[in-house]
Amino acid sequence: MSSSIAVFGSINMDLVIYSHAKPSEGETIFGNSFQTFQGGKGANQAVAASRLGANVSFIGKIGLDVFGKELKKNLLGENIDIRYLEEHDGESGVAFINVFEETSENQIIVVPGANSFANSDQLTEDLLNSTDILISQFEVPPLQIEKLFKRASKYSCFKILNPAPFAPLSEDLIQETDLLVVNETELERMTGYDLDKDNLDSVIMAIKSLSLKESQALVVTLGAKGAYVQKGKKDEFIEGLKVKAIDTTGSGDCFIGALATNYLEQEDLFRAVSFANKAAAISTTRKGASDSMPSKDEVVNSL
Repeated sequence: MSSSIAVFGSINMDLVIYSHAKPSEGETIFGNSFQTFQGGKGANQAVAASRLGANVSFIGKIGLDVFGKELKKNLLGENIDIRYLEEHDGESGVAFINVFEETSENQIIVVPGANSFANSDQLTEDLLNSTDILISQFEVPPLQIEKLFKRASKYSCFKILNPAPFAPLSEDLIQETDLLVVNETELERMTGYDLDKDNLDSVIMAIKSLSLKESQALVVTLGAKGAYVQKGKKDEFIEGLKVKAIDTTGSGDCFIGALATNYLEQEDLFRAVSFANKAAAISTTRKGASDSMPSKDEVVNSL
């Protein structure tokens, strides 16, 4: 099974509590419901791309626990190639997520577990040679991502990096990346600029401070407002789709999976971001992370 998109990243079992409002510090409140979902930024992005029609491989680590078995089964059910998914003699990654239904916002604590042992050597040369787009994020070790991106530079892979949760990026990793996808908080951390997402001038100034090569591109996601795209000498703000959100968990991952899938088809980053905005908006109208990812028909019909 040759792959168009390969995702090197995390996979977690998400333990989600839904409550009406956010408790104050030291306060105990009652939740409304509890559910478990497949999550992890890498798995979410892989599921999003697969549901949108891409041929996807997922590369990561699961534990030898009951969560690992269920996560592996879920990936297979999403028609994702898991030949490069390996088991670690320990616990699978988990995420503890509180969703506040009044605002649809969330708070997340991740225990990486097996994800901390994901290794770039899991990707074979044959897989890299057959991959058009390679995606990674920072829920697996950044040093392993850097090693992988350097190896992938020998091939024609288009490398997408989502440095979330944020950690400082090495200059080598930045230089090896074709497309950086960050939110406004991550852009602030990267540049030291204080951003106002209602003022695009502050976003533009921060982007310019990165001094990216003309061959590189950057997308800044701005929540429900949309996204700002910088590619070469062209830049554009692309407005988001207005929906009634109930759970924003995984929407950023949906955006990246959708962007990669559409870019694979169109090779137009600006159109791909517009498509990704709509996919991510749809995902916020459903509960869960991987479970919330839309189909291609759903996104197309929202255009």
